[in-house]
Amino acid sequence: NRLRQSGWPCLFPVITGYSGAQPGQNRDNFVEASHTLTVPLTAKFSLWVAAAILMPVSLRHQNRERILKKNSQNFQERAACYARYSSQLQRSDSIDQQQLKCREAAELNGHTILPELQFVDEAVSGTKLNRIGLNDLLEAAKAGKFNILYIYSLSRLARESVITMPILKKLVHTYNIRCICVADGIDTKNTGWELVASIFSVINEQYIKDLSSNVLRGQEDALSQGYSVGDWCFGYSSEAVPGTEKKRSGRNIKPRMVYVINSDEAEWVSKIFFWFVIEERSIGWIVRELNQLKAPKDHRSTTKAWYHELVVNLLMREKYIGIWPWGEKKNCRDHETGIVRQEERPDEESKKWTRTCPQLRIIDNHTFQGAQERLQKNAEKYAKVRDKKGRLKGSSCESNGRRQVGLFHNLLKCSHCGSSFYFTGKRFYCKNHQRGTCKNKTSVSIQLLQRMVLDEIGKYILEDSEWFEQIYSELLKHYQEFITQTPQAITNLKLQLQQVDKIIERLVDFVEKENAPEDITKRLNTRRQERDRLQQELEKLELTVKSEAPAPDRKWLREQLQELDEVMQSSTPAANSALSGLVGGKITLEEIPHPSRKRKILRGHFKLQAHKALGNLSGNPSLEVTPCESKAITIDFIEPDPGEQQRATAKRLYDEGLPMFQIAEALGVSRSRMSAIMGEVFTLLGEEKPDGRKRRSTLEVKSKKPPLYQRVSGEVMALHDQGFLLQDIAKRLNLDRNTVTSSIKYWHEKQGLPFVDGRNRRKTLPRKSE
Repeated sequence: NRLRQSGWPCLFPVITGYSGAQPGQNRDNFVEASHTLTVPLTAKFSLWVAAAILMPVSLRHQNRERILKKNSQNFQERAACYARYSSQLQRSDSIDQQQLKCREAAELNGHTILPELQFVDEAVSGTKLNRIGLNDLLEAAKAGKFNILYIYSLSRLARESVITMPILKKLVHTYNIRCICVADGIDTKNTGWELVASIFSVINEQYIKDLSSNVLRGQEDALSQGYSVGDWCFGYSSEAVPGTEKKRSGRNIKPRMVYVINSDEAEWVSKIFFWFVIEERSIGWIVRELNQLKAPKDHRSTTKAWYHELVVNLLMREKYIGIWPWGEKKNCRDHETGIVRQEERPDEESKKWTRTCPQLRIIDNHTFQGAQERLQKNAEKYAKVRDKKGRLKGSSCESNGRRQVGLFHNLLKCSHCGSSFYFTGKRFYCKNHQRGTCKNKTSVSIQLLQRMVLDEIGKYILEDSEWFEQIYSELLKHYQEFITQTPQAITNLKLQLQQVDKIIERLVDFVEKENAPEDITKRLNTRRQERDRLQQELEKLELTVKSEAPAPDRKWLREQLQELDEVMQSSTPAANSALSGLVGGKITLEEIPHPSRKRKILRGHFKLQAHKALGNLSGNPSLEVTPCESKAITIDFIEPDPGEQQRATAKRLYDEGLPMFQIAEALGVSRSRMSAIMGEVFTLLGEEKPDGRKRRSTLEVKSKKPPLYQRVSGEVMALHDQGFLLQDIAKRLNLDRNTVTSSIKYWHEKQGLPFVDGRNRRKTLPRKSE
């Protein structure tokens, strides 16, 4: 140990070589060879030094053996298996048979396959990369849940060599898994397994190509004999030809099929052509009509509702006039992912498969030609606004206001069908009403919607003291959490930044190499954007710590709420984000009737959620906030009715006892309009309108022009005070006796004096008769 500490490593091999010498032998040679020792060493001393040097070496070997032994004891062989069959035409017990063979092979090798490590894919093609069972297998392998994998054959893993070999190599070299293919005799533990696996993967791939050729040959044979190949569309179906199954071979022997007309669906086809050609209905009208009548759809349809493209394609289909093309498109599969897409075949190749079937005609040539001419006119009319694939481009961003996110973007939902409302530039409509699948046909203008929603929200965030105190208390709690969590959040962000920087460095190195895939560049850009976002969050948090902002007070909160209200007044993405947070991301619109209108109106429902705004107000939206109590708000979106003030005034004057003509004069309306207003008043009150004649009989003023007895009451009373008899007064004024009596009675009642009838008055007069 002293020699080591003195820095004499050059002596170690010399002393080790001399350790076997006898005492007194080659001592001088040893000293000479050392070139460093200046004192004589005895053989005994050399043995002692050698033992001191060799002891750590033997201890290191002992420790290494102990570690290897411990690892071998901890190492447990856990086995898994994978099984798959391709299509629904195959038997499902194929999975059980494959798993049985894998378990038998595992038992021979002393392994046990646990039930939770048996991965399967049922009715999934081996040409697809993305499979549920295979994905679970790779995830379990990555997590180290097993280290031995049994597969009945390599074709069960995949049918494409570009899929088979990468997966196999990842399992073996990346996840250190031993793979055993029972039927193919492949064991990755043996040398040269890559060559054998490559040969089998190419053979499995060729099987798919041969199968595709055989299927095409079989379909061509069926076409030549006039049988169905499954390409029948809406209006048709197929039926079996008895006895034809005897001439076929295979596991699933079925009779041949021929095309027939489906009478129920053919009737709808005739209606569509009639509407479009004879009645010249629009495509949109036909779509709505079909959905409202709940017309059936094609057997291959994936949606319940009819739509524009579906009707157009039906009108263009030549099969309805007896021309049946086939093979105009072919399936092309991506060998790396297994995704299938369709490509157009050349006309000269597909024309040989076109059939003429006059017995399957549903539409006559004249009607079909008329439909094509009208479709062509529509295509020419809208050619400028269609893209290369024939789809409508829509209006420009400059004209429809969609360049920026509007205030109500993706917030308005229909309560009937759940779909979003779409904006036409002035009004909001239910999207599904255009197709006829929703009964909500009422719309609302953007000006009315914005004014009423913001006014209602403004009442709470600026005027409601209870709501203000609730949000203030939660804001203080949120502020304390933010101050407590900020240091740890800064540390976490720094660690995330370091990891992202390392990933970016590796991606940059990979991009600088030749033939780098395009997706690597996309991933690099994504990581750079992630780094920028993390840096911004880190700078924001560090700035918050440095500034040491004080706890928010009520004055600051009122200012922030005022700014929030001002932000929502503008139609910007920030306004949409603020409003979405306050209303929980949804405003439900319900169509309801209104008692004073013939048309229905929309009623809006949403919940004002204070906690959604706390993140923005506190300066850290990323922190989670405890939900506060939400306030339910309901708004009827209806323009202020100018007749509402008229109804209120009319009801007040009506209760005061004014006749209808005087109320009409006070409101400046006609007598008929006055009657309609009073009808609206009692309808809104839910009461029955009183009879006008009965009410008029109780009024002092009963008509617009005073009656005769009222008009002459002054002249009658002048003669009455002179002592004239009633009949004399009637003769002098050329009136009826009863009119004179009514006039005298009216005058006394108006003056509040007692009325004396004619008999009692006559007793006081000197002359009692004519």
